[in-house]
Amino acid sequence: MSEADLESRLVHSLAVNTAIHSKHLSLSLSFQRLALASWIKENICKKECCFFEKDGRGDVCKCGYAKTDHTDEAIKPEDFTGESWNIHRHVREAPTDAFGDISFGGLGQKTGKYARVSTDTSPEILYQLLTEQWKLSPPNLLISVTGGAKNFYLKSHLKNMFHRGLIKVAQTTGAWIITGGTHTGVMKHVGQAVRDYAMSSSMQSKIVTIGVATWGIIHNRKALVHPEGCFPAHYLMDTGNQGQLSTLDSNHTHFLLVDDGTHGHYGVEIKLRSCLEMWISRKWTGGTIPVVCVVLDGGPGTLNTIYNAMLHGTPCVILEGSGRIADVIAHVSGLPLIQVTIALIQQLMKKFFGQEYEQFSDGKIIEWTKKIQDIIRMPHLLTVFRVSGDYHGDLDVAILQALLKASRSSEFLGVECWKRQLELAINWNRVDIAETEIFTEESQWKSSDLHWAMFSALAGNKPQFVSLLLENGVSLRDFLQKEETLCELYKQLPSCFFLRKLAKRIHSARCSGRQAFGIRTRASREQGEKISLTYVSDEVRHLLGKFTQPLYPPSTDQFNMSMDETSLSVTQLREDSPETQRDPGTDLFLWAVVQNNKELAEIAWEQCRDCMSAALAASKILKKMAREGSDADDAEEMRELASHYEKHAIAYFFSWHLHSTIYQF
Repeated sequence: MSEADLESRLVHSLAVNTAIHSKHLSLSLSFQRLALASWIKENICKKECCFFEKDGRGDVCKCGYAKTDHTDEAIKPEDFTGESWNIHRHVREAPTDAFGDISFGGLGQKTGKYARVSTDTSPEILYQLLTEQWKLSPPNLLISVTGGAKNFYLKSHLKNMFHRGLIKVAQTTGAWIITGGTHTGVMKHVGQAVRDYAMSSSMQSKIVTIGVATWGIIHNRKALVHPEGCFPAHYLMDTGNQGQLSTLDSNHTHFLLVDDGTHGHYGVEIKLRSCLEMWISRKWTGGTIPVVCVVLDGGPGTLNTIYNAMLHGTPCVILEGSGRIADVIAHVSGLPLIQVTIALIQQLMKKFFGQEYEQFSDGKIIEWTKKIQDIIRMPHLLTVFRVSGDYHGDLDVAILQALLKASRSSEFLGVECWKRQLELAINWNRVDIAETEIFTEESQWKSSDLHWAMFSALAGNKPQFVSLLLENGVSLRDFLQKEETLCELYKQLPSCFFLRKLAKRIHSARCSGRQAFGIRTRASREQGEKISLTYVSDEVRHLLGKFTQPLYPPSTDQFNMSMDETSLSVTQLREDSPETQRDPGTDLFLWAVVQNNKELAEIAWEQCRDCMSAALAASKILKKMAREGSDADDAEEMRELASHYEKHAIAYFFSWHLHSTIYQF
């Protein structure tokens, strides 16, 4: 065969394989969309008017939709003759006809997920849509951002603090941000923060930003309608021609468009959004998910949102300087309740609402004053973020402080209260707040109470918290007493050279074991990919040299087989030599060294019984890994850390020698 023929055949083969692969991908995507469409049709409904009655504006129904938007059945109803239009009787549910992917033009998030949902949809179904169908990871925190729905001015320094703090919180905690979803007011500010993050960050992960908006006020919503779903729907942000309607914000990732069967009526989504936030925070089977409400600007509707949120135990962070109701509450938050009078609220409303104040009746002012007084009565749920305040200009710190204050309420008592606070501080990696707010003279900790926190700090690579926990009574001997704890730490290792070598060793051992015995061991089946310390010991001996003794004796459960499973009876016994007592400091030091983690290694080294031997062993391990590894940057870091521990060993030796000489004299 000529070279030209061979090349031609290779090109043809590659083209065929590519086509087949593309076809499989296309089919897989098609099946996913069909499955999503099927699930949505079974579980999600829209609402539609079933009785057309003119409202005096030509061919417009009292539901707000034009006559042409109604079915023939609704225009000539037989069931409602002689009746007057009523939203509870003349609006019905039907399978939703708007869902799928939404594509925006221009800069920003560009693509997202959306669904038109009935106001009567259960929060549980919406949560399933978000997590099971749209594949969102469950949140560790809900940030509900509320406030002015119309565009308002934020001073540049406050806007920057809000943008930076909001994104920092979401990044740090894996939070969901929930807003009203439109390209106006506070929702637009959130969208801009997400956009700035997306443009400046090299990270692939997106900030989850869920817009819960009213379907009936969305401009250009017909582009989203298709009974089988749109993949994608091409949505035009035509703010110039939206009139009294609103456009969706392109920087949100997911949209729940809440439908009550009416057109042009704002606020339809408020109740369902509140129910969803409450359900996620309180009904999640894995434990409570903290929720915090962040408030910018806002009018009377925002006051109701704050009031209802706090009645349900949700802490609120108010941004002073953002305007209107936020500034009214900020100005009275530090006053004695007796000074929060109707006259004062009138004065503040006139100052911060301007001309809008003229529309407020005396009755409404009295009603709002009572609600503001009730808000002031719940100081543990109210946090005011002031640029010149105690939060060092960091909104994320204010949000954490708000959650800490809320956790001290009667719902959390004793150890559970402190545990909740410490969990939040570790998630945020705010050791300063843990020192001042949690590890106080009032708190009484046992070592065992803090074991979960130590594991979280080690696995999360938070060395400052590891030091703080050791200072506050955590015993490494107690913490690592069970072999399983150290095994779990090795399972939590970040991707590194040692972990890859360990995985290869485990795989080889298990393959040879199955070939030898023709079966899987009971331990292998029950424990899955458990990391035995025997494998760790073998890999460390490879790095140190075979002349060294095994760090950990063979595990008795490595090859346990019962007679009812096989005719073979095989037991690998431990070596006859007595088990060496483990040094927890050395165990932790080795775990840190093999991942080339200098900060954690330094903390653990100080806990070792034999610091000089540990430092020399670390140097040899790191040098061997540097030679065997393929990543040049990692290898250089390993050599630097190896040199660091060589110097440690020499310094420790001379210090010990000097001390011994002085002691002899």
